[in-house]
Amino acid sequence: MSGTAAARAEFGARPVIEARPEFDLLVLGGEVVDGTGAARIRADVGVRGDRIVAIGDLGAATARTTVDATGRVVTPGFIDVHVHSELAILAQTPDAHGGLLQGVTTNLTAPDGFGFGGVPAAIAREIEPVLRFAHGPMPDLSFDWATPESYLRAFEGRTPVNIAPQAPHLPIRVGVMGWDARVATDAELDDMRAATAAWMRAGAVGLNSGLDYQPIAHSDTRELVALARVAAEHGGVYAAHGRNQDLGRAGQFWETAEVGRRAALPVNVSHERVDEEMAAMLAETGAEPGLDLAMDTHLYEAGSTHLLNYVPFAQHAGGPMAVIGRLESAAYREQLRGQIEASLAASPESLNAYFSATRTGRHVGKTIREIAVATARAPAETIVDLLRDELPDALMVFPWGPTEAEFRPVVAAGIAHPRVVISSDGLYWGGLPHPRGFGTFPRAIRVGVRELAATTLEQAVNRMSGLPADRYRLADRGRIEVGRAADLVVFDPGTIADRATYAEPRLAPVGIDAVVVNGVIAADRGSPTGRLAGRVLRRA
Repeated sequence: MSGTAAARAEFGARPVIEARPEFDLLVLGGEVVDGTGAARIRADVGVRGDRIVAIGDLGAATARTTVDATGRVVTPGFIDVHVHSELAILAQTPDAHGGLLQGVTTNLTAPDGFGFGGVPAAIAREIEPVLRFAHGPMPDLSFDWATPESYLRAFEGRTPVNIAPQAPHLPIRVGVMGWDARVATDAELDDMRAATAAWMRAGAVGLNSGLDYQPIAHSDTRELVALARVAAEHGGVYAAHGRNQDLGRAGQFWETAEVGRRAALPVNVSHERVDEEMAAMLAETGAEPGLDLAMDTHLYEAGSTHLLNYVPFAQHAGGPMAVIGRLESAAYREQLRGQIEASLAASPESLNAYFSATRTGRHVGKTIREIAVATARAPAETIVDLLRDELPDALMVFPWGPTEAEFRPVVAAGIAHPRVVISSDGLYWGGLPHPRGFGTFPRAIRVGVRELAATTLEQAVNRMSGLPADRYRLADRGRIEVGRAADLVVFDPGTIADRATYAEPRLAPVGIDAVVVNGVIAADRGSPTGRLAGRVLRRA
C-alpha cells in the first residue's frame, strides 16, 4: 500500500473542496451603458454580494449564476422619482411588481406629499380614505407607523425594489394642524419643521408636496419655504405637484422656483410635460444663477386623478369625506350642479374622462359622457350623483386632448431635455389603471429613442438612472461602476417596448431579459422571481 493510500485508510477519504466562484453573478457579453450618458462599451459585469466588483473581460471567470447578455445592453436599474407604489408594496399585491418589470429598481416615496408614516395610527387612518383614490382600500394594513423609522422598517423583507424616502407634506401638516383650511401659525410651523427634520434624520432624500390636494392646498409659500429649508439643512431636495388649480400651470412652476431660491436647495417640478410653454420656463430658470430646478415627466397624453377634479377647487376643503357630507344637502347638490354645468360648457372635452376605479365597482372603463347617455341624465347631474355614490375611491383617467400621434413632439422634447427625468406617476389599483404604471420606462426607449430618434439610448438611460440618482443624492445607485450597488437591467435595445394600453393597462413590457436588485435577479424574462431584495435607501 502506498503512503497516500495508507494515509487515506488511516484517516478516511477527505472531501473534495471546490474553489469558491469568483463572482456570485456574472453578466457576460453585453454592451454596458453605464448611466452617465457616455458611449456604451463591450464589457462583462461581475457581482459579489450586492456590489459590482469587476467590469471588463471576465469570460474566463467562474460564477454561481451567469446571465448571457449577448446582443443586449446592460444598464443601471431605473429610478422612479414619482410613483404611488407604497401601499401596493406593503400589501404585496400583484401590482407591486409593476415598476420592477419595467426595469425599475428604486422607487421614491411620498409622491404629491402623500403618506401615512410619522403620525399616530389614528391620524394615519384619517388620511387613508382621503388618499384612497390613489391606492385603493387596504384593509389588511395596520397604518401603525408613528415614526418615520417605523414606517421605513415596514418595508424590510417586503419589497421587490429599493425604497428611497421623502418627507411627506400631507401627514406632516395633518399631524400638526388637522384638516384646518388655513395657513399655519408660527408655533405650528415650528412643529412641522420638527416633523420634517425627523424624516430627514431618518434618511429622507428631500421633502415632497402636493398643492392641489387637501389639506396641503392651504399651505402658503412661507410654509413651503420653512419646511424646504429643513430639507436643505440636511442636503435634501424639494419636489412638488404645484398648485395648478389656484395659480395655473405657469404660476405653480414659478412658486416652485421661488421655494428653491428662498430655501437655497434643488427643486423638482412633478409630472409635467415639455411643450413650448414649459420649455421656455425651463430655459429661463436654467439660465438663472443659483437656481437648480428640474422636472419629471411620464410621456403620456393623459393624466389620472380623482373624481373631485370636477368640483370647484375651493369646495375641496376637508377632502372627499367632507364633500360627501355636503352632498347630503339638496341645496348644495343643486348649487354644485350649476357650477359643474358652467365648467363643462367651457371644457366639454372633460366628459371624455373615464373611470379607473369606483367605490361600487360600477362604471369602470366608462366615460362621463357614456354614463350620462346610458342613464338619460344631464352630464352635470350625472357627475353630482357619481360624486355621492363613488367617493372616496373614484379614480379617473383624464385625456388632455391631443392624440398619441399629436403628443409625440412633447414626448421627444421630454426625453431629450437635459433637466428632465422620467417618472411613471403610477397608480396601482382598480380595474383599469393608467398604463403609465406598467409601461413608462420601456416606452421612453421605444418611442423616444427608436421611433423618434429624439435622443441616444445612452442619454435616455441617464435620464432614468444616473441623473435622478445624482439629483436625489443616491450615491451608490444609477451607475455601473466598481463599488456601486448591483442594480442592473439587461434588455434588447431593438425590441424593448411597453405593451400596456388604456384598454389593457397591466400588460408587462417585452424585451427585458433580467432585472437585478442588490445583486439578486428579481425579474427574469418578464416575470418576477419572487425574490424581495429591495432595501430602504438613505440619503448619502
